[in-house]
Amino acid sequence: MRVRPNKIETVAGDRRLLLAFMVVIPTLVGTWALSQILPYGGRHVLEVLILVLFTILFAWLWIGLWTALIGFWLSLSGRDWLKISSLNARLDGKPTPLASTAVVMPICNEDADEVFARIRATYLSLRDTGELEHFRFYVLSDSSVPEKWVEEELAWARLCREVDGFERIFYRRRKYRVKKKSGNIIDFLRRWGKQHEYMIVLDADSVMSGQTLVHMVQAMERNLHVGIIQTLPFSQGMDTLYARIQQFAGRLYSPMFASGLAWWWLGNGQYWGHNVIIRIAPFMSHCNLPRMPGIKPFGGEILSHDFVEAALMNRAGYEVWVAYDLGGSWEEYPPSLTDDLKRDRRWCQGNLQHAGVMIAEGLPPMQRFLLINGIMSYTGSLLWFGLLFLPKILSLLTILGNGTRAARFGGRLGVSASVLFETLLSALSAPVRMVFHSRFIILTMMNKTVAWGTQQRGEFVMSWREAASNFGGTTLLGLAWGVLAWFASPVFLAWLSPVLVGLVLSIPLARLTSLGALGRRARQARLFVTPEEVAAPQELAEYRRGLDLYQAEREKLGDVDSFVLAVVDPIANALHSAFLRPRRNLPESVRLRRAWMIDKALHEGPAHLSPAERAELLTDLDAMHTLHQRVWSLPDVAFKKYWPVPGLNA
Repeated sequence: MRVRPNKIETVAGDRRLLLAFMVVIPTLVGTWALSQILPYGGRHVLEVLILVLFTILFAWLWIGLWTALIGFWLSLSGRDWLKISSLNARLDGKPTPLASTAVVMPICNEDADEVFARIRATYLSLRDTGELEHFRFYVLSDSSVPEKWVEEELAWARLCREVDGFERIFYRRRKYRVKKKSGNIIDFLRRWGKQHEYMIVLDADSVMSGQTLVHMVQAMERNLHVGIIQTLPFSQGMDTLYARIQQFAGRLYSPMFASGLAWWWLGNGQYWGHNVIIRIAPFMSHCNLPRMPGIKPFGGEILSHDFVEAALMNRAGYEVWVAYDLGGSWEEYPPSLTDDLKRDRRWCQGNLQHAGVMIAEGLPPMQRFLLINGIMSYTGSLLWFGLLFLPKILSLLTILGNGTRAARFGGRLGVSASVLFETLLSALSAPVRMVFHSRFIILTMMNKTVAWGTQQRGEFVMSWREAASNFGGTTLLGLAWGVLAWFASPVFLAWLSPVLVGLVLSIPLARLTSLGALGRRARQARLFVTPEEVAAPQELAEYRRGLDLYQAEREKLGDVDSFVLAVVDPIANALHSAFLRPRRNLPESVRLRRAWMIDKALHEGPAHLSPAERAELLTDLDAMHTLHQRVWSLPDVAFKKYWPVPGLNA
């Protein structure tokens, strides 16, 4: 039987009404109980303020609790008949035909080998399904570092040669980086969007199963009223202790919680910016982001664009679903607490901007609520600690009850110990996050804004100095708070100790959890193990093979300057030139300046060119041809000294 949109709306209304009832009743009871123990019975103006704040935060906690309990019930029973992955499936069992789909990956100053190794793994997995003819891959570069341009071009050409993908894998770099990532996507859609029905958006650290890509397109084809389907990406592949703990926690807890969210979200969900499929036509018609009125932080470009685009898609009459059960969707987690907090600050400012979006005309009430929920994820940090325990215990029970699943997480003993240690780290880091989230909000209100930058993805070693610089203030706050509490009352200090310990230990906590060596030792001890490590999916194994292959090729070249490579190597020069257009009628002043840059590079060496000068030459077709010809005409001594390329002249 075909399930129509009006039936889904009816079921969604019933489920949300039930959830509201289960949230409102305990919230009213809790608020009444609190009012009874306040000195003035809740009648003083300050007590009224306390009760209002308590009511909001307590209700928010109950939403999280009931969502986890619903997910727990669904995990045990499997009785979710309204899943987008199987909604309106064909009764004859035959597969749903596919439509033309673009797989796009926006990147900005990323490691080219890693990016194209991920594209390679996803592409090969899709090819194995036999459905490759319906898909095209697009790498959309916003890189601003000149050397990155060359590395990306060479990596693209290498991948296309390897998999015979010149007609299916495309690369383009924008000259003008308008509206950051969302502008990158919009630019692609304006130029090539009408060639495709759907767009699957990947992040620079995404890998996806070909079977999942096919299932996403089939789900869209079966449900023409759906505009966005978001998969549930799992973190994988990291070695630092911090990232391993986070990817273990996400892998264990997220499926249960996401199924609970999907149960009451249904077609009014959110999407998280990547590992998602989007129906292109309504997205182009209705989801072009406005520039927020006023000055920053609330005005200007919208940073957290994904939530807003989901709301706009809903407003246009298209549903937004979370396909929590599809699998085959992966990403990578920031390697350290510092990098995680940097990302949190961007999200914090972006989510606070949503306060202005909520009043937009025509938004469905559910989307207004979800935008409020996104804001609460930061403004409610003080009570985040209270959300930890019950969802963790329920998720653990679903694993311990199944020996096969427990083995995929390191065994019953391993997964239990991992939950214990992960909870300890969460308890220690929660006060640190509370302080930083509060700081982010204050800085945002003071117009200390932040821009999207390239995320730290690979392993690195955080120095003690960097840890002290980032978390010294947090440590001093914890010590000062502890001293004041001691003078006030030793009992008060005892009550505060769970918060103060995390603040005081924030420096060693950040430093030690950033170490890859500790993460690898934890894996050897069967701690924080995820199913992807016990039995690696083909796509992730292929990504690792591709990355090893590309890095081995890079090592043969040594520490070669990518700008030098683009000038000297005939193949690299020809490839880079193919991305450039001839420029006529250049002003004489520009011609003279670039001629001076070329002479400077030839006589003093490329090391004396500034990044801006390198970028200017790399965008000029005639300059690249001239440099290539004149460099090869240099005397051998100057050639080898200033322009060394292993295998050519070194």
